[in-house]
Amino acid sequence: MEMTMAFPTAEEATSIGKFIKEVGGNSTWDRLAEYLDKHTLSKNSFVINRCFKASIEHLYELWTTPEHIARWLPPVGFEMEYLRADIQPGGTSFFKLSNDAGVTMYGRVEYLKLEKPNLIVYSQQFCDEHENPGRHPLAPTLPSTLLTTIQLVPETEEITRITVKFEPVGQLSKEELNSFLEMRSGMTLGWTGSFDKLEEVLGTSLV
Repeated sequence: MEMTMAFPTAEEATSIGKFIKEVGGNSTWDRLAEYLDKHTLSKNSFVINRCFKASIEHLYELWTTPEHIARWLPPVGFEMEYLRADIQPGGTSFFKLSNDAGVTMYGRVEYLKLEKPNLIVYSQQFCDEHENPGRHPLAPTLPSTLLTTIQLVPETEEITRITVKFEPVGQLSKEELNSFLEMRSGMTLGWTGSFDKLEEVLGTSLV
């Protein structure tokens, strides 16, 4: 389901976009998407979206080029290094996250579908330094594997909406499901920080 608003001028659209962002208006649609997944598809998910002042082609490039991804995707305070990157259907990537406090994490991504410039689908899981599957070192009861779906939709020639969805993969224990549901607010904060950095990379903002 998509809902759009039209305004007489670009200035008015920018003003309304600023207001929606400041009051967290996008989160209403994110929670609705999660509710619909739960009650119509029997799926538990995390959803977050934001509009960016950039063409869909440019944003797709920033989501599929390792050197660009490493600049904005990692959580605030972390650096990201790709140890291997093969961003294409059937390809895999292996990366390291680290911060000044000495925390180091490794992750593996398997790319399932890329439809330029609208869709990126991949599974992801945390690993050890030898790429053996593991758990999030700071949240060991989270599901071990998540399916990530990234949709890019142009709202105008210069504005693109990005929607990110996480879904746990496989049979979950009650503890894993509860951990995922409880961590959704933290995921919102983490992705908000990454989206803010993406705006800095773009050098433009709707605010």
